[in-house]
This record gives sequence, structure tokens and C-alpha cells, in this order.
Amino acid sequence: MNNFLRSGFLLGVGAAVAGKEKIDETIMMLVEKGSMTQTEADTLFDDFFKKGESKSGEWTEEFRTMITGQFRELGFVTKEELDTVQAQLVFLQEEMMKLRSSNENPDFEKTARGMDNIPPGFSNDVE
Repeated sequence: MNNFLRSGFLLGVGAAVAGKEKIDETIMMLVEKGSMTQTEADTLFDDFFKKGESKSGEWTEEFRTMITGQFRELGFVTKEELDTVQAQLVFLQEEMMKLRSSNENPDFEKTARGMDNIPPGFSNDVE
């Protein structure tokens, strides 16, 4: 999938560059023949440049939306979602520490000892 997206992107960039070169060549030929003044050519270049910038922003947003959708389908989460889950985890760890220190729940130590096989990053060692 990654190569497919990269190939599509490079194809689009290549087509844009080739199109720009052809337009540059054609406009310069018109200036040389006297069919167009240099001022008209400069104005035309500026117009094309502004349109290109405008389209570039649109394409960037469309590309971002497409990629985000692909990542969602593959099960990836956003940074915000990850931050939310991490904050919830920290909160739960703090609550566990309060329960441990208060000894109000005699069954808590049994439960806590059953968590020894949990991998790092999912227990007290998360900062």
C-alpha cells in the first residue's frame, strides 16, 4: 500500500512538472515570436503559480483525508486518542496507588499480585 501511494504521488508530481515545463516552453516561444509581451507572460506565469498553490492546498487536504481513512481502516488511532488512553491509564494507576496505600480493600493485594505477568508499559512503570 505504501509503494502504491508513493507511486501515485510521484506520478502526480511528475505530471505537474512536465506540464509546467511545457507551459513555460510554449509561453517563452510566444514571447520570442512577438505574439505575447514579457509582461503578459509574467502575468500568466503568476496566475498559473497562484492556481497551483491553491490546488496544492486542496490536494494536500484530500490526500491527508485519504491517508487518515486508510490508517483508520487498518486500526490505527490518532495522537489525541492515544493521549486520552494514556491519561486514563495514569489516572487508574494513581487510583491503584491510593488503594494500595490506604489498605481499605484487603482483596486488592491479591488482585495486584495477579498482575505480575503484565508486560512493561501496562503497570506501575508507566510515567
